[in-house]
Amino acid sequence: LDAIKTKMTRIEQNFNQAFWNGREYRSVDYEGETDDRAHALAVVSGLAAPEQYDAIRQVFKTQEHSSAYMEKYVGEALYMMGLPDDALTRTKRRFADMTNHRYSTLWEDWRIGGSGGGTINHAWSGGALTLLVQYGAGIAPIEAGFKTYQVAPQLGSLQSIKTTVPSVAGDIRIALNQESKSLLLHLDSPEGTTAIVVLPKRDTAEVTKILA
Repeated sequence: LDAIKTKMTRIEQNFNQAFWNGREYRSVDYEGETDDRAHALAVVSGLAAPEQYDAIRQVFKTQEHSSAYMEKYVGEALYMMGLPDDALTRTKRRFADMTNHRYSTLWEDWRIGGSGGGTINHAWSGGALTLLVQYGAGIAPIEAGFKTYQVAPQLGSLQSIKTTVPSVAGDIRIALNQESKSLLLHLDSPEGTTAIVVLPKRDTAEVTKILA
């Protein structure tokens, strides 16, 4: 365990020094296109610092090399950077062919059939749906079994989210409705659990009523 912790510390200390050039992550001798997947994992792992987020945001706007599976981590990075609308816009664009297709399933890759895209029903392409719960609705465990969990919604431009999250303590039900100057949050929290509610930052904010 100590050896693993030592290696993790060394990676954290040297990763940015070795690969960050001030605009993007790139090996010194690499001449190919910038990899959005590497940037996503840098954010999700905590190796990228907030002062790098503006530059990384531009990478996500211009580079699309991730598979349908890895796209989940790009979306998660955007949410972690506080950019829910960027996450929603990119997800809609990248998954448009699937959602507009006559099939009701998500594919293994961006293509299907003879073009080498794999199967037409693949669970690993559903990562964006988990992000809508974890970050859009903001429901994520703090303690094992959701004994304590957070509700920190990032709706972005979405006007409403309504979902149920199963847990070992029971179903967590949430309904969010957002207007220009108000946010209505209705939460059904299972008995024996504690929900920590984190409201989106606004210029003027006042809690008038909590429905729980």
